[in-house]
Amino acid sequence: MPALLKERGVRFTVLGAGMMGCATVYDLGRAKDVTEILVGDFDLGRAEEVAKKYGGGKARAVFVDVRNTGELAKLLAGSEAVLNCTQYYWNLEVMKAALEARVNYLDLGGLFYTTRKQLEMDKEFQGIGKLAILGIGSAPGIANVMARYLADQLDRVEFAGVYNGSKDFQTYVDAMSFGFSIATILDELTIAPMEFSKGRFVQREHFSGAEPMTFRKPIGKLVMRHSIHSEVATLPLSFESKGIRGASFKINYDPHLIEAVRLLTGIGLMEQKPVKVGDTEIAPRAFLEKILKSRPPSGKSPKDVETIRVIVRGRKGGKKKKLLLDATARHTTNPNFSAVARDTGFPISVAAQMIANGSIEAKGVQAPETVIPAREFLKEMDRRGIRISGVTWR
Repeated sequence: MPALLKERGVRFTVLGAGMMGCATVYDLGRAKDVTEILVGDFDLGRAEEVAKKYGGGKARAVFVDVRNTGELAKLLAGSEAVLNCTQYYWNLEVMKAALEARVNYLDLGGLFYTTRKQLEMDKEFQGIGKLAILGIGSAPGIANVMARYLADQLDRVEFAGVYNGSKDFQTYVDAMSFGFSIATILDELTIAPMEFSKGRFVQREHFSGAEPMTFRKPIGKLVMRHSIHSEVATLPLSFESKGIRGASFKINYDPHLIEAVRLLTGIGLMEQKPVKVGDTEIAPRAFLEKILKSRPPSGKSPKDVETIRVIVRGRKGGKKKKLLLDATARHTTNPNFSAVARDTGFPISVAAQMIANGSIEAKGVQAPETVIPAREFLKEMDRRGIRISGVTWR
């Protein structure tokens, strides 16, 4: 596997020792020119486990409280970049620490609204000559880069749509299984979706925009629906010069999960406003998250397959064109990673290595589609088993 980095050794800091962080540490650990990986988490025991298991002998664990900007900045000093794999709630805090430490920054997305706030920090990163890439996982991330690859083949872009289709073939006793952060999933299911339509941002109804779509086997036919996501926040800005008028993100949530969320919402368990229970006040949503997180693990690993599909419509030479790319990931047993962990955790590692080797030279706060060399990046995804359909690398 060709080295992505310069001849000098490079240190990276990965924040978050969850499922995505595991895959990120694993990918960095396999890069021969990465000399040191700091794995930071509030749960030091978990960070130690991840560093030992996935770091290729290069990783060490450190305790991190991302709310303490000053201490975090001291930790980040000397790193090439901080790879933020924590809950998106902490993106702004980690960016502030990166600014103070004068290091590059990458994250897995900000669920639209946080991403828009992060974009406002562009001048600050320009001022220190560093780069912040927002949302470089699967979707957002791979999806954005595929959109760039397709948009570059057109004179005009009218629409860019991202579709996240997946199936888990594992059998669980509990119908409510979660492939990533419970808090993020609940947010995606309860925050009203945003769509860019007819040149403006429009709020849509939850689970609206049902669109049947067929993916390659073994996924097959699914129904895709609007969901809140970061791609919609950046694609209209990035392709504005090409005249984009529409952009959307759709995903197939399990119908049982949708019904469960509707029920929980109906009885008030999704409310953020605290209610008094005896002498204590607690937010129903916080209580629900606590209950869900405290359940014992199923003991079963996902057997999932996920495809990120991007469709771009526009014009080339005056003729209408519709272009499509798929990125498909499958679960693995060695290492034991879900498809979601692989196609989310690997891209942020690759992008960080591209910054280190000079393949990405941009500064400021950027979306993936504005700074990442699409062909080179997608080739790296394909090499990692995240198969890109609709393009050849010859």
